[in-house]
Amino acid sequence: MRILLERLNAWQIRQRFALLEAAAYFVLVLLWVLLVPADYPGRFLLGRVIVAAPAVAAALQVLFSFSSLPRERREAWFYLGLALSGWALRHLAWIFLGLTQEIPAAFSLADLFGLLAYPFAALGLFKLPAGFRHAPARFRFFLDMIVNSGVAATLGWLMLGRAFPLGPSQFVSTLYPIADMVLLTMVVNLALAGGIARASAYVLGGSLVALTLSDYANSILNLYQSDPAGTFLSLGWILAYLLIGNEVIRERQQGGDAGLRVRSARIDLSTQIQNILPVTLVLALAWYVLTDWRLRGELSMFGLVMSLLFVAILIVRLGIRAGEVELQRYWQLFSSLAEPAFICDERGRILLGNPAFARLDQETAEEDRWDKELYAFFASPALSPELLMRASRTVVVEEVTLAGTQTPYLLNLSPIHAEGRRKLIAGVAHDLSEQKQQQDALRKAFAELQTVHRQLEGFNAELEARVEERTHTLREAYTQLEEQNRQLQELDILKTDFVSMVSHELRTPLNNLGGGLELMLSRAKASPTDQETMQLMQHEIHRLTRFVENILNLSALDAGRFELRQVPLSLAVAVEEVLRKRFGAGLERIVNRISSDLPLVFTDEAALYSVLHHLLDNALKYAPRGPVIIQAALEDHRVRVEVLDQGPGIPADKRHLLYQRFQRLDARDSQSVYGYGLGLYLSRRMLEAMQSDLSYETPAQGGACFYFYLKVAQ
Repeated sequence: MRILLERLNAWQIRQRFALLEAAAYFVLVLLWVLLVPADYPGRFLLGRVIVAAPAVAAALQVLFSFSSLPRERREAWFYLGLALSGWALRHLAWIFLGLTQEIPAAFSLADLFGLLAYPFAALGLFKLPAGFRHAPARFRFFLDMIVNSGVAATLGWLMLGRAFPLGPSQFVSTLYPIADMVLLTMVVNLALAGGIARASAYVLGGSLVALTLSDYANSILNLYQSDPAGTFLSLGWILAYLLIGNEVIRERQQGGDAGLRVRSARIDLSTQIQNILPVTLVLALAWYVLTDWRLRGELSMFGLVMSLLFVAILIVRLGIRAGEVELQRYWQLFSSLAEPAFICDERGRILLGNPAFARLDQETAEEDRWDKELYAFFASPALSPELLMRASRTVVVEEVTLAGTQTPYLLNLSPIHAEGRRKLIAGVAHDLSEQKQQQDALRKAFAELQTVHRQLEGFNAELEARVEERTHTLREAYTQLEEQNRQLQELDILKTDFVSMVSHELRTPLNNLGGGLELMLSRAKASPTDQETMQLMQHEIHRLTRFVENILNLSALDAGRFELRQVPLSLAVAVEEVLRKRFGAGLERIVNRISSDLPLVFTDEAALYSVLHHLLDNALKYAPRGPVIIQAALEDHRVRVEVLDQGPGIPADKRHLLYQRFQRLDARDSQSVYGYGLGLYLSRRMLEAMQSDLSYETPAQGGACFYFYLKVAQ
């Protein structure tokens, strides 16, 4: 028999095929009910056989799949299998009784099997793991099961007893729908507590609802000495047994924990429903008893006693819930520790551990892990019963190793003062792997350091002599360098003074030449050729004058003698003045977009004129075609001034030369545009003196854009 069961258990049954077979069977039964005439002689007997077949198949499926089911659910499915066997025997007994007697007895062999199935089913549902770690939570869940199931049974009995006259022959049949409601309430409690997967809850709940409908119909038809077999009312039994049989196959293939809801510390909707469901059901029972008393004028003592009993249980449940909430806070603190923590007795048997401690032993199942002793987790010659006895009285710290991996841990044991004579020990294990590695690395580094230190001592003695020799040489070189540096500074001052003197000396003749040429040009007696020559001379004189001014400004900036007189100034007026005085040819290409509505800016007038002149002059020279735009806008208490052109722009590899003096992008002898490479350098130096800066960016439409910011005058 054992060999036969093992072979049957090894026989693979696919869930999809099982569902298709169950659906096909249900459809065939439905067609049979629809097509077979109501007066067919063997209709009721064949109907009982059709109901008994899925019940027997479901019971056999549990028997064949028992060793393949998850270990933590085998006991539960064992009792559920006994319940299915009882229901199967009930329907088989109905077949036998249908052949031997016409009128069913008040209590028969079928009822014996059927009623015995319900305690096994309830025990099987109760054995399903609900995921509660704490004893108060388990006890509260047990009370919820008692209250919810008891209220369902009481309401069912009161409703059926008041709605129909229950004689001796109908008393037993009335117990079936009431027991079905009790089982359905247990499934709801398990689903809310997370003890069964959501899919399993739907399947078991649906099967119990279908079972309740057929049992309820059977209890009603018993009033009229009738039988639901072979009618639509028997489809509930068939559907229930088919669903339970397919659930066994799913548990066997998926391991039973697919879709299992993980309990969270946060109170979700299911937890809230779980908390208020017992109270709601007790209130509903009390309301029904009082309403029935008011309508009939007769108080049901059974309903009153059961209501008072459930209220007393709710009071006990309320106290347990308060203690559970307080315990949950400590458990959250305990479980959130990153280091392994546990509680054991004085013999070393582990009673409780946090998740970090559970991860130390991944090979052992969680329900078996807490039956081990401390010696199974840690190994050390000092870890002995004497050490645990001492830890039950005082704090003990001992270095141990993790069993199997030899990972070093620091074990901290301290006594727990619990009620009664039982002595408990709290332990925390700290992983010393990183510290040990650091210690080894430090020892190795210290040894290497000592070796290097001895070598350095030898080198030091040798170097001291060389250092002493070189020190004298360096002192002499330093003295010479100081003298040379002083001479270079004097030469730099002489150079700056010479450049400044030459620039001053050149400014006066150039101004005189410029004035004379302007006077000669104002006269109309000169020929056109002479006027053109004098205009060319005047242009060159202006260019030399600007060059001299740039040299003077550069010398003043280098010598730190550049004086700024920053005053409130209208940017629009300044731009108009620069365009009027400093530009002749090319003025028609300059587009002035400076609005007169801009606020006054705080700047030095001469420095601003020089910056604007250099930027516009560069744009005209290096962008031979297209307009040159000067515009400004107010941005965050500053005015942004931009000069844009539509020229070729500045290559990325040449932008680092932008602000260096005497540097030009095209420094060849055959260059088409001449200059000195001082405009951008001087402009940036002047703007920096005014706490601003000159920047460059490439517009999206091409060309070049130089911009700077000026403070708004308060």
